[in-house]
Amino acid sequence: MDKRKIFILLVLAIAVVGFTMGPACAATTTIKMGKYKDVGSKDRILTFYQPKDAQNVKGVYAAIFYHDKKRGDDFRPHTYVLRKMTVYYKNKKGKVITRTAKPKNISDLMLLSTKKINGYTPYKATVTYNKMTKKEKNIIMNPLF
Repeated sequence: MDKRKIFILLVLAIAVVGFTMGPACAATTTIKMGKYKDVGSKDRILTFYQPKDAQNVKGVYAAIFYHDKKRGDDFRPHTYVLRKMTVYYKNKKGKVITRTAKPKNISDLMLLSTKKINGYTPYKATVTYNKMTKKEKNIIMNPLF
């Protein structure tokens, strides 16, 4: 084979690997506190801050769920799951610190949280998500879950 054919085969091989790895790769989005972002396939990521104990324990949360204007909301995501959340906190002097949360169990794939930090207010969160695997989808979409 000449060099040109080898080069074309190499480029094609890299393209095939890139397309097959694409769905498995994670995507990242930054969301202001109290806002949401549609991430595709009618899944939506919502961030919120719970300053006092109420329905949820004090802290910062990122939730992913299915949202459809016609059919309504489903508390479970249908396509994507959360992989990591980094929360940015700021105090009155302007000092910024971060806290990161990763899922520890199957429920954390839908709702991640970090604890409240006294003297600091969260202002944004960077959320990493990707498509759920077949095993995760079987568990999450199970009516008994």
